[in-house]
Amino acid sequence: MATRRNWTEDEVTEALSLYLRLPFGKFHSGTPQIIRMAERIGRTPSSVAMKLSNLAALDETLPQKGLANLSAMDRQMWARYRQDPSFVFAAYEAQLEPPKPQMPGFSEQRQADWIAKQSEVTRHAVVQRRGQSFFREMILNNYRSRCALTGIDDARLLTASHIVGWQEDKAQRFYPENGICLNALHDRAFDRHLISFDDDYRMLIADDMPDEAKRKLTAGASESLQLPERFLPDPAYLQHHRQRMAERQNRPPLG
Repeated sequence: MATRRNWTEDEVTEALSLYLRLPFGKFHSGTPQIIRMAERIGRTPSSVAMKLSNLAALDETLPQKGLANLSAMDRQMWARYRQDPSFVFAAYEAQLEPPKPQMPGFSEQRQADWIAKQSEVTRHAVVQRRGQSFFREMILNNYRSRCALTGIDDARLLTASHIVGWQEDKAQRFYPENGICLNALHDRAFDRHLISFDDDYRMLIADDMPDEAKRKLTAGASESLQLPERFLPDPAYLQHHRQRMAERQNRPPLG
């Protein structure tokens, strides 16, 4: 009989990363992402699917719980994730190819010198791009790739909108409650604090918006956000966003 192998911390972290990027109904052994992860860590797809269901049992944002066969490691890693989700992104990033800056036409030494000088800048840009890609995948998955205001379901027109901006607070970047799936127009307005949402998730439009712009923003849009099954927008983040909108309206015009 084969010896049962306990899940390692790295494996549970990778499972968490996948849990955040898969709909609840996709936690089965036939899901391609589950199959690929199983192959990568040397486990069966059924084992990975079971682990995702176990993590769902810990997800306090879900009305429907998963299985209850939880290990101490599961509980520990979920608690760590809720305190600091950035380490889950680190696990996701580790699976990707590292950036390899190139400068064709230069000698090997000159290219090595150039790479050394550019590595920090390159690394920062790559981390930001990958971080935003991870966040997008997580948020679009959470909203089933539909705009929460209009229902548009073409991913090319959708954005994972940060409530507290990427540059505003590094500690909040990877919380799924800090994201809303919006179409490109409403994302632009939201990012510029021209619209926001109240505690009941109803859309608010800045007082200084022209009437025609207000009509365009409300045309085809629901009165309030269509909420996901899990990781609802955090009221504290929304309050912060409304405060930023109020501050913007109180500023004197530029020029």
